[in-house]
Amino acid sequence: MSSSAVEAPAAVPPPSAPERRAIPAPAFWVVLALGALAGGWYLKELLADVGSMMHLLDLGVYKIAGQRVLDGVSVYDTPLLGQTRGVWEFVYTPFSALLFAPLAKLDGDVFRYVGGIGDFVVLAVGVWAALALLNYRRDVKLAVFSLPVAALLLWCEPIRETMAFGQVNILLMTLVLVDMALPDSFRGKGILTGIAAGIKLTPAFFIAYFLFTKRYRAAAVSAGSLVATAVIGFLVLPHDSRTYWAGAFFDPTRVGVPENPSNESLRGMFARSIGLDGGWKILWFLVAAVLAMACLYLARRLSFGRQELLAVTLCGLATTLVSPYSWVHHWVWWGALVIWLLDASLRRWAVGTWIALLVTFFVVSGGVLSLLGSSESSVLTFPSWERLGVVYHNAYIWLTVVAFAVVALRLKKLTASRS
Repeated sequence: MSSSAVEAPAAVPPPSAPERRAIPAPAFWVVLALGALAGGWYLKELLADVGSMMHLLDLGVYKIAGQRVLDGVSVYDTPLLGQTRGVWEFVYTPFSALLFAPLAKLDGDVFRYVGGIGDFVVLAVGVWAALALLNYRRDVKLAVFSLPVAALLLWCEPIRETMAFGQVNILLMTLVLVDMALPDSFRGKGILTGIAAGIKLTPAFFIAYFLFTKRYRAAAVSAGSLVATAVIGFLVLPHDSRTYWAGAFFDPTRVGVPENPSNESLRGMFARSIGLDGGWKILWFLVAAVLAMACLYLARRLSFGRQELLAVTLCGLATTLVSPYSWVHHWVWWGALVIWLLDASLRRWAVGTWIALLVTFFVVSGGVLSLLGSSESSVLTFPSWERLGVVYHNAYIWLTVVAFAVVALRLKKLTASRS
C-alpha cells in the first residue's frame, strides 16, 4: 500500500478572527461629551453630599478586617462592628482578609482617595476590557474612550452604590473581564478569574463557563488559582481558614435574613413572596439550578458565535441571580450589559436594541429619577402598589430572566434562518 493511501486528511484551518474595529468618530465624540457631562454632574453631587455619595462604609469594614489580620485576631469569630450576628460579619475568604491588610495603614483623605478614585480607575479598566471583548482595537484611543464610558456608568445604580460603599464588586468584575479579554492561547488565562473567586466565591461560576466553552486549560488554571488562594489562607490564617471552609462560607445568615428587602436575589424574592419553608426552599434551589444551566448553555452558544462580552455578562448576572444573598451593589454586571447594548445600537435599524437599552437603563439607573423630580432614586425603592410590588421590587431578577429569554429567542431565530 502506498504511503499516499494512508495520509491523514488535511486539517481544516480554524476560522480567522475578525479584524479589530475602530471606534467610529461620531460615537467617540458623542460619548466623550456625554461622559464629561455625566461625570461632571456626578462629581457635583459627590462634593455636595460626600457623606452620602462616598461614605465608604464597607471599605471601612474591610479596613477593620485588615487590622485584625495584622493584630492576629479572627475575622470570623465575632462581627467586625457591633455584636449582632448577621450584621457587619466578615463574609469573604481568608485570602481576601490578607489583601485588605494594607488598608489598615490608610487614614483620612488618602483612604477616601483609594476608595473613590481607585474604584473609578478599576471601573475604567473593566470598561476597556469589555470594549476589547467587542473586538475594538486595543490602542490609546480605546483607553481614552473607556474613561467617558465609565463616567456614564456612574449613573448605574449598582455601580453607584459600589462606589459609595467602597465595595469589591467592580474589582471582581474587572478581574474577570480582563481575564476573558486575554487570548485563549495565553497560558496564564484563568489566573485572574481564580483570584476573583479566591476573594469572593461567586466568580467561581466562570470556571464552569470555561468548561462549557471547551477552554479546559483556562478552567484548570482558574481552579488551580482558586486553590492556591485557599492554601495561602491556610498558611497565614489557619484558624480563620478552618472556620471559613468548615461551613462559614455556606452560611447565608452571616449576611442577614433572606427576606431583607435589599436582598435582590432569587432566594430573596422567594423569601419575601412565598417563604422558604419546606418544599419552597427546594423549589427555589431547582429554579436557581435551571436558570444557571440555561445561562451556561446560552453563554456557550454566544461564545462560539463570537459574542464573548454578552456571554460573559449573562454569566455575571447569573452569579448574582442565584447567589443566596445579593445586595443591589452586587449587580455591577448591568454596566457590562449597557456597554453591549450601546455597541449593538450602533447598527442600522436597531430599533429593538434601542428599546432594550432604554428599558435596561430605566431599571438599573441610579439618581436619574431624582433629577426628574422624583423622591426615589431607583425603581427598586418605589412604594408598593397592590401586587405590582413583586415586579418592580425584584426588577433586577425579572430583567435578568427576560434577558435570558430574549437571547434564547434570538439564537433560535438565528438557527432557523441558517437551516
